[in-house]
Amino acid sequence: MGWKKRLIAVLVLLAVLVAGGAFFYVTHQRKTPEYAMSEITQALEKHDADTFFRYVDVDGVLDASYTDFMSGALQTEQPMNDEAKGAVESFASMVKAPVLKSFHEAIETYVKTGAWPTATGEETEALLDPSVAMQKAGLAGVELRGVDRVELHDEDATAVAMVRVHPQESDEDFVLRVVLAPADDGHYRVTGIENYRDYVVMLAKARRSKVDAYLTETASIVAEHEAAMREAETQRAEILAAGTLGNHATRQALQDLMTETILPDWQARKAALEAIDAPDAATPLHRLRLRICDLYIGYAEGYAAWMTDKKAATIREAEQKLKQAKTLEQEEKFLTKRIGGES
Repeated sequence: MGWKKRLIAVLVLLAVLVAGGAFFYVTHQRKTPEYAMSEITQALEKHDADTFFRYVDVDGVLDASYTDFMSGALQTEQPMNDEAKGAVESFASMVKAPVLKSFHEAIETYVKTGAWPTATGEETEALLDPSVAMQKAGLAGVELRGVDRVELHDEDATAVAMVRVHPQESDEDFVLRVVLAPADDGHYRVTGIENYRDYVVMLAKARRSKVDAYLTETASIVAEHEAAMREAETQRAEILAAGTLGNHATRQALQDLMTETILPDWQARKAALEAIDAPDAATPLHRLRLRICDLYIGYAEGYAAWMTDKKAATIREAEQKLKQAKTLEQEEKFLTKRIGGES
């Protein structure tokens, strides 16, 4: 019976060793940067905000990245002289607290719901609007494609995770160098992003490229239709020079000009613009151009109707739309220069 007792003792010893080894492995593994990145990924998939904030020092990361964010959000959109840069830096300092608060709330919303906040409708162009801030920071629409590798720095126990992302505004992936450091309880926590400025610059270049492409494509559309309108205005002047508005033939010729030339041209211009996918930076200009088209279409329809009904109210309404369109055309020229990079 002695050998049986010895066998049982050996088995118990092996069980203790295995259990001890498993316990050591689990406790050690949970205190590695790889484990932290795995927990963060799972937290995003499960919408587990508590776990996410345990392994990501969100406020610390935001504070460390703020200068890079403001540089990308404000200074890279168009050239600035020293005076303008000084104003931007002053503004950046003034709004830091509310901007970071907006970021924190937006990130928390994303972790809990899987969706970034939508525009409030009140400040769609304001940096403090969470949806606008996320877009400018390159977070909204970004796709997480995994962790390429994790580098551990033995000298200070910090680590860098190579996180591959794909922003929707770019045609290529970008690898973020995410910094992790041991927390007080020993587990690793994300504390910053080494190359966030490089990410911002990459996005700025991608946005600039898309804006330039938009301006080039729409410039040909605008030029073609403006040439057509100059020709139509020449025809209108000739019709009026040859007759009077009291003459039926003159009114008929003007009506035909509106319905057969001017109205179709503005409708075609609008359709051509609507077929273009405007980048975010050019959206205000794009919407303005479509609004101008609508006003000119309304003007042409109203002017043509006046040739028949001869009502003062009809022509007043048409001329009001024409006045609005011409006012907005000045704003269009300003916006075109601004997003084109002119100071």
